[in-house]
Amino acid sequence: MPFPTGKTVHLICRRFVATTGRLALTAAITVFAGGMVVGGRSILADRAQSAPISMPAPASPVTVARIAMQGHHVAQRRFSGQFEARQRIGMAFERAGTLEAVLVREGDVVAEGEVVARLDMRLLRAERARLGAARAGMMAEAELARRTNARQAELRDRGFATEQRLDDTSLSLARFEAAIAGIDAARDAVDIEMSKAALIAPFAGTVEDRVLDVGAIAAAGSPVVDLIEAAPPRFRVSLDPRLAEALHEDVDAVIEVGGLRLPGRLSRLAPSLDPATRGRTAWFDVVTDLTLPDLTTGEIAFAQWIEGAGAWVPLSALSAGPQATWTLLTVEDGVVGVEAAEVLYIEGDRAFVRGTFRDGDAYLPSGTHRVVPGQTVDPAPATVADQPETIVWER
Repeated sequence: MPFPTGKTVHLICRRFVATTGRLALTAAITVFAGGMVVGGRSILADRAQSAPISMPAPASPVTVARIAMQGHHVAQRRFSGQFEARQRIGMAFERAGTLEAVLVREGDVVAEGEVVARLDMRLLRAERARLGAARAGMMAEAELARRTNARQAELRDRGFATEQRLDDTSLSLARFEAAIAGIDAARDAVDIEMSKAALIAPFAGTVEDRVLDVGAIAAAGSPVVDLIEAAPPRFRVSLDPRLAEALHEDVDAVIEVGGLRLPGRLSRLAPSLDPATRGRTAWFDVVTDLTLPDLTTGEIAFAQWIEGAGAWVPLSALSAGPQATWTLLTVEDGVVGVEAAEVLYIEGDRAFVRGTFRDGDAYLPSGTHRVVPGQTVDPAPATVADQPETIVWER
């Protein structure tokens, strides 16, 4: 191995010095950084010890009400129905004919027994005149037979006539008298037909519709005018069969129509269910002086007693839970809890519910969006206005 020259030794020394300097600088920087970290921790610790201790957040004030359990609730059931006249008929003739006169129009008020229309009676008058002439002729024949019979009876008594002859004249007189009775019966039938050619109102009422006019051919049984009775209307409604079974005659009810509340009284119940509505039809007599158009729509309300434990709470106390359920926020020992609730009936701004809560539990009647379960709160009793209304109903 050749001995290094002076130039080579000089290069080696320069490299050694450079490397040693870099190592020394790195060590110095590392020591300085460590000192800075230790010093920073000390400063932070001193500041932390000298900083004031923060107090926990105060409990949120809330208003609470108490659960009042009941063994039943009363549901307000409402049903729609319509007002209808007690009697409503389409007035028609028993026989066909030409209308000679129609004496009323729509909206006219008629009295019982008033003539509202007449048929052309010329043929009937002619038939009655023919029957009168036939009767007069038959009366003459009967008179002749009566006189003949009287003479034959006298001749028989004197011995100049036989019994056979007397029988002949007696029977001839009987035939004429029977024919006269037949003519009288036919004339009575014509009189009846003439009386039926006048359409007479069977009750006092109002003409709803005039179907035919003068000169029209009225078929037998075809309405000429529609007449509705001028009397307080009835209210017809289809009820829940279970509710209808609990009703009795003369029960009072309130019927609402056009913002008015009219008193009504149950008149009768249909014996069977309506095949269309599957309800039971009820008729209520309405006590009013108002004139209500036929088929006016109204509503009737009933209070239905329903057994089952639960409590009334405001709707604002209920919160939506998972899977279409409801929850009620309760407060126990100043901590908010959650109870499940099932809505049984809603009336206005309150609901009758049952669930996992107990009688006397404190709950939040409103403001449930401001707290969460597990939160510490400061409960205060609700005012009377915040409490759900309690209504006492009798059966």
